[in-house]
This record gives sequence, structure tokens and C-alpha cells, in this order.
Amino acid sequence: MSSVFLRLMDRFFAKNDGYNVTISGPGDTGKTTLLYLLKLGYIIQTISTHGTNIETIKTSTATGRTLKFTGWDVGAGCANIRTMTRIYSIYGDAMIWVVDSTDRGGLSEDVQALTSILGDIDASRSKSATPRKNYCILILANKQDLPGAMPIDDIRRAYATALSGRTASIFKTSLTQNTGLPDAFEWFLFALQNSSAGNVTQSLTTQTTLDPRSPTALEEKFNSWLGRVENDSDPQEFIAQFHSLSLPAWDHYTHIRIAFVLLSTYGRQKGKDMIFEGIEKYIAQSPQTRGRTFHVTMTYFWVQIVHLGIRNLNIATLTPSNSSYSLASSDVLPDQFPAFLLLNPYVADGNLWADYYSKEVMMSPVAKAGMVLPDRKSLPNLVIRDAIQKGQ
Repeated sequence: MSSVFLRLMDRFFAKNDGYNVTISGPGDTGKTTLLYLLKLGYIIQTISTHGTNIETIKTSTATGRTLKFTGWDVGAGCANIRTMTRIYSIYGDAMIWVVDSTDRGGLSEDVQALTSILGDIDASRSKSATPRKNYCILILANKQDLPGAMPIDDIRRAYATALSGRTASIFKTSLTQNTGLPDAFEWFLFALQNSSAGNVTQSLTTQTTLDPRSPTALEEKFNSWLGRVENDSDPQEFIAQFHSLSLPAWDHYTHIRIAFVLLSTYGRQKGKDMIFEGIEKYIAQSPQTRGRTFHVTMTYFWVQIVHLGIRNLNIATLTPSNSSYSLASSDVLPDQFPAFLLLNPYVADGNLWADYYSKEVMMSPVAKAGMVLPDRKSLPNLVIRDAIQKGQ
């Protein structure tokens, strides 16, 4: 990356607030439409972009939080979109990649284009002397309202290899109907906030203890989780171990997997009840949990966060009324937990609750004994998310 280019970017497009986000993808997918829908609040007639449109965006997520970013719409009409996207992406914090859901024939080419661009970004960022943030990628599967649109799961499978190990997620949208964006930006804001990285002044004093929420610590923890999940038991055996008080470990990873398996198998209401009853029993009876007490508010918080991630993953919630799967049956329940972790890496942050609760509130006797609302900011609202899903 040219140092002159970086100096000019900092001079004319200094980021005083929010994030720098590249908006890219194949031609005629809705990139410019997206940029000006977010900027103006309504659809405008656009033509193929032969340059870069830059706008400062302030938009709301599904839970009413505010996402601010400078959007760089890199036109497909550029002589070399790969080079242009690479340049702006290296400077920025994240990418929004817009896909035409009706273009089944071009999907493999689109995946290859993104793979090449991300390879270029990785190579350039690794050479940078400046610590960089963990790069986030939001893919919008646009035009889902049109006949012949590919199912979102087909698009996810097509991009799975390209996005493996990255902070990335895919959402279905219809820009002309203005649907899907709040959910997508809810995840995007989570990802951006939890990627906050290393663009900080290093202390001259050597730190003996690594901050557990530092980018390095979280990356190491997340990578260890990905290695652990490869050798983990299947969902049926895992839950059997949970019920028999014989889990191999009792830690944050275990708690997240308990919540994921029960919520994705039994649905939110029944799954939540099973989580509460099972964890309370485990703490009371297992020798693994000596000295620990059941924490109602903490448990409810992680139920909310995991369910939010399940909705992002778009796993069809399995319930007794609509599924032949059962943990008590001989059927093998597909394990979606690795995919869940890849799309929701922020769940590895065991201190994520501190974004919502002060320590004084979360660790109070009242919060341990019963549900207490957060005092810093509202929890993600799954009622709103479910309403959006039903309306799609």
C-alpha cells in the first residue's frame, strides 16, 4: 500500500467517528442503491457506477442501536474492481459485499472474486507496520423478493470456504422493499465492536497479564474454540453428558454449546427452560462446580446472545411440532455449532455482558437471584428480530 495514498486518505477522509466500510460486489447487485438508501432513506434511480461513491452513513440496527460508518461504494465499472476494492478495503475496517440472489449462473465467479480480493487484503495487511483490526465481512444476498431468487442457505454454502475462519455473515435482503437490513446491521455492529483492534498506542511498560478482551486474547480464544469443536462430541452425546453431570469441562465454551444445542433443537421457550433447569441442577449436584452459584441474569443474558446468533445463522428451529429430530431418538441431529461459531465469533468473549451491565449491577445479589435489566444499554430485542423474520 502506497504511503502517499494512506496520507491522502487520512487527510481528506479522516475517520472521526464510526468505521470505514468498503461496499463492493459484482455489477448491478444494488451497491449504490444500498449506499443512498442508507443515506437518504429512500430508493433513488441509479446507473452503473464507474468510480467510487463516498457517503457518511448513520443507520439503526434491529434493536435500535446506531451504526455509523463511511461507505465506499466501489463501482463495478472501474477498470480494475479487484485493485480498487483491495486499496479501499486495506484502509478500512470492514466490507459489505452485495450479491444478486437471482444470478445463479454467476455465483461461483462472484465467490472466486471475493476470495481473490480477501487474499489480496490479507497479504497487504500482513505487511503493514500499523496494527490492524480484525476484518469483518457482511454479505447481503439482495433481490430476495424476485422470482427465482436462490435460497439463502444455497448462497451460504457457496461462500462457506471463502469465509471459513473469518468474521463474516450472510443475510437476505430486498433493498427495493427495504427488508433485512436491520438484522444484518445488528450483526455487523456486533462484529465491528468486537473486532476493535490494535490501532492503539503501545505502553512502554511490559504487560504481564493480557487483557482477556484484547483483540489478541479474543483471537487466541476463538481459535482454540475452533480447534476444540472439531473434536467435540455430537449433540446427542453432549446433552446426555449434560443431563448425567459428566461433561468433560464446565467453562464458557460449554455454556455456549449447551445454550446453542438446546435453543436450536427445542426452540426458544422450551430450550430456555431446559437451560435454566439443567444448569441450576448441574451447579447444585456436580463436583465440577464446587463453590459456584447459579446466576439468573447472567444465564438469561447468554440465552439472549446465543439466540440472536442462531437467528443470524438462520437455522430452522427444531421443535417437536415440526421436526422428526429428537435428542432421545436414534436420528443424528446435524451439528451446526461450528458454523454458529464462525458466524458469531463474539460469543467467545466471556465478558461481553460488560457492554450491557456494569459490574456492580451484574454481580449484585439481586441479579444473581432474579432477572435484572441492563443499566448500560438494552439487550438485543429478539421479539423485534422474530417479527422481521415473519414479515420476510
